[in-house]
Amino acid sequence: MTEIPEVEHSREPTLTFFREYTQQYKTFLQGKIVCDLSAGRGYIAHLFEETGATVKAFDLFPDQNKFATNQVQKIDLQQKFPIGDVSIDLAICCETIEHLPNQYFLFQEVARIIKPGGIFILTTPNSSSLRSRFSQFLMESEHYGAPAPNELNAFTNWEGSKDGYFSKLFISGALRLRTLAAINQLTLKKIHPTKKSSTSALLLFWFPVLYYFNRKAMKKQIKNDPTNAATYRTIFKINTSMDVLLGKHLIMEFEKKSFN
Repeated sequence: MTEIPEVEHSREPTLTFFREYTQQYKTFLQGKIVCDLSAGRGYIAHLFEETGATVKAFDLFPDQNKFATNQVQKIDLQQKFPIGDVSIDLAICCETIEHLPNQYFLFQEVARIIKPGGIFILTTPNSSSLRSRFSQFLMESEHYGAPAPNELNAFTNWEGSKDGYFSKLFISGALRLRTLAAINQLTLKKIHPTKKSSTSALLLFWFPVLYYFNRKAMKKQIKNDPTNAATYRTIFKINTSMDVLLGKHLIMEFEKKSFN
């Protein structure tokens, strides 16, 4: 596949990221066991297939697969995964966690299935950006151009299936996702940069204020709890990161701690 196709229910920044990621790490991925927990149309799973990785693809609605070579298996991410313990080198979950009520369970299961030193890549709308924070202030929604989900559109039944899914009722920011990962022994390795938001002009006014209050909070926390200073510095770094504040999308890469 030489061009990125139109893939329903997937955002362009995610498709572009995984296209570049699989090209950059093609040698590393060869022979690795990769698990796509929300394969959708199967495009991203197929990108990993092309690297020579062994890909296990799952989705709540597996029949929608159009690209993945191997059969997509059914999974409910709110139930125990049909995947063995410490059997996966790299797991991905794209455009899905914002639909899940029990996000702690997702991280818990991911930590169970990936090997020590294994990678988990998560993509989701960026509710930590300045644009989203401003939208929350105005309308308590992801974007000020649309209201938050309500009882009329909060749940969608999948056509031809007894199953369905929630709309983006459960969007979590970078700090919350980092915390859910950390308490499941998954360390934040990197927040990948994505296309910048058109509302970056907000930064000129708000960044000095944001920086001041976050730095003040960090210094107070370190003073009261110097043993955990590294954690407080990490939180400060995320809260003042240009990639987080200006990015249209959130792509987070975690690593499972190795106890060897």
